[in-house]
Amino acid sequence: MRLSFLNQEVVNVHAAALVLGAAGLASRLVGVVRNRLLFAEFGAGRELDIYYAAFQIPDFMAAVFLLGAASAAILPLFQEYLLKEKKKAQEFIGALSSLFFLGALAASLTAFFVAPAVIPLAAPGFSADEQALTVALTRIMLLSPVLFGLSGIFSVVVQSYQLFFVYALAPILYNLGIVLGIVWLVPLFGVHGLGMGVILGAAAHSALQFGAAASRGFHFGAVRAPGPGVRRVLLLSFPRVLAMSLTQLTMMALVAIGSLLEHGSVAVFSAAQDLYFVPIGVFGVSYAVAVFPRMARSAAQGAGADFFAELAAGIRGILFWVAPAATLTIVLRAHIVRAALGAGAFSWEDTRLTAAVLASLAVAMAAGAVQTLLIRAFYALGKTWLPLGVSVATSLFSIGLAWVLTSLLAPSGRAAGSAFGREVAALFRLGDLPHPEVLGLGIGFAAGIIANVIVLWIFLLRSGAAQFGVRSERQQAALGKIVIAAVLAGIAAYVVRVSFSETVPLITFTRVVGQGAAAAGAGMGVYWAALAWLGSEDAAAMRRAAARRLFSIGVLPREWDGELK
Repeated sequence: MRLSFLNQEVVNVHAAALVLGAAGLASRLVGVVRNRLLFAEFGAGRELDIYYAAFQIPDFMAAVFLLGAASAAILPLFQEYLLKEKKKAQEFIGALSSLFFLGALAASLTAFFVAPAVIPLAAPGFSADEQALTVALTRIMLLSPVLFGLSGIFSVVVQSYQLFFVYALAPILYNLGIVLGIVWLVPLFGVHGLGMGVILGAAAHSALQFGAAASRGFHFGAVRAPGPGVRRVLLLSFPRVLAMSLTQLTMMALVAIGSLLEHGSVAVFSAAQDLYFVPIGVFGVSYAVAVFPRMARSAAQGAGADFFAELAAGIRGILFWVAPAATLTIVLRAHIVRAALGAGAFSWEDTRLTAAVLASLAVAMAAGAVQTLLIRAFYALGKTWLPLGVSVATSLFSIGLAWVLTSLLAPSGRAAGSAFGREVAALFRLGDLPHPEVLGLGIGFAAGIIANVIVLWIFLLRSGAAQFGVRSERQQAALGKIVIAAVLAGIAAYVVRVSFSETVPLITFTRVVGQGAAAAGAGMGVYWAALAWLGSEDAAAMRRAAARRLFSIGVLPREWDGELK
C-alpha cells in the first residue's frame, strides 16, 4: 500500500507544528507506555539505574556525531545548495552521510573498548558487578549513535521539503522498538533485551528518514575527501557539537551524582525527566522544527523583520501550549506520575519522589521548550560559538547547584542541622521521607535551564539587532495574556483536584486518571475562556489553523496523484 500522505508537504507554520505536535504526543504516549512497562517490571531500583546510566556514553556519542547538530548546522547550507542546484545538494548530502558513517563507526568501535574504563567514572556509586552490567548494556547500545546520526543528516532533506509527517513518525517507531524490546526481548535476554530494543527502535527511526530522503533523490555518496560544503558544516557544527556534548556531559555528571545516592535515584530522576520532556517534545520541538527553515531563509535573505517575526511567532506558539502544561503538571504531578508509572513494583514512595522531582523540573518547562527555538535562531544567524559559551557557564552552575542541594537534602545533612534542606524537602512534601536528596538533581537541572534561556535571549536580541539593524517587536502584551490564563488554569485545576480528593480516594488507576482528567479539563477550559476574555490573537490563530489545515476535508482534483508539485 502506498503511503502517499508521508510525501505531502505541510507549509503553514501552525499546521506543521500541529502535525509535529500530534505525532510528538503519540510518540510521548508510547514513551509513557514504555516507561510504565519498565517500572512495573523493575521498579525504581538498581536495575533501572543501570539501564539509564548505560545510555550516557551512547547519548554522548550521538551528540558528538551530529544527532542534535545535524539539522541546525546543515539545514541552512543545504537550503543554499538546493536554491541554486539540486545536484549540488545531492552531492553534499551524499558526501556528508558517507563521511559521517565511517567516522561514527570508528568512534563507536573505540568506545566499545574504552567503556570499562569510563563507566566507573560515570557511575562511581555502582558496585563492580553493577558497573560490569552497565558496560554490557552500553556496548549493545553503541550502534544507536551511528543510526541516529545518519537519521539526523537525512532529516535535513525531510525538513527542507517540509515532509513533516515522516519527521514526526520516526520517534514513534523508535519508542515502539523499545516497547517491543521490553515485551519480547526482556523475557528472553533479561536486562540486555532493553539494549536490543533500543537498537531495534533506532534502526526503524533511521530507515524511515532515509527512505523519505531517497524518494527525493538523496542517497549515500561515494567516499571522497571533504569538499567545501562538508568542511563548512564541520566548521559551523563544531561549536554546536561541543554544546550538545556539554549537555550530555552535564547529564553524565548528574547521573554520576545520582549513582552515589539511594538506589533508584537515577531511575527516579530519569523518569521525571521523561515526563518533563513530554510537553517540550510535543510543542517546543514541534514549533522549533517548523519555524527553523523560515528563520534560516529570512536570515539568508537579510530580512531582519521577517526573522524576528518568525522567532516571535514561534515563541508565542510554544508558550501558548507549554505555559498551561507547566502549571497543570505542578498541580497534578502525583496524578501524572501515578497514571504513567504506578504499576507493579513502582511503590508509593517512588511515586512521591518522582512527583517532587517532576514539579521541580516543571518550573523550567517553559524555558526548556523555548530553549530549543533560541538555539536554532542562533544557527539561522550563523552564530554558533555564543550558545556554547553560555552552555558552559550554565552547565557548571547546574552541576554545582545539584551537588550542593543533594548534600543539603541528604540524611547526614539534616542531622547536621541543615534547616534549608528540611525546608526544601517540606516544600515538595518530602519531609517525612528518609532519602529526598534526589530532589536536588531536579532543582539543579531546572535552575540551569532557566539561567541558560535568560542569557541566550539577551544575547540573541543583541546579535539580531547588530546583524540586521532592527530589533524584535515587543511581545509583552501577548505573552502576558498567556501567563495570566495559565495561572488561572492552574488555580482551577487545583480547586477541582482538592474537591475530588476529599470525596474520592486515589486507590485505583481509574480514579487517578478520572480525577486528573477532570482537573486538567477544568483547567484547560478556564485557560481557553480566559484567553477569549483577554482577546488573545494567538488563540484565534490556533483555532483557524486547526480548522483550516488539519480538520477540514475539501474536494480534491480528479487528476491529483497524491503529490504536491
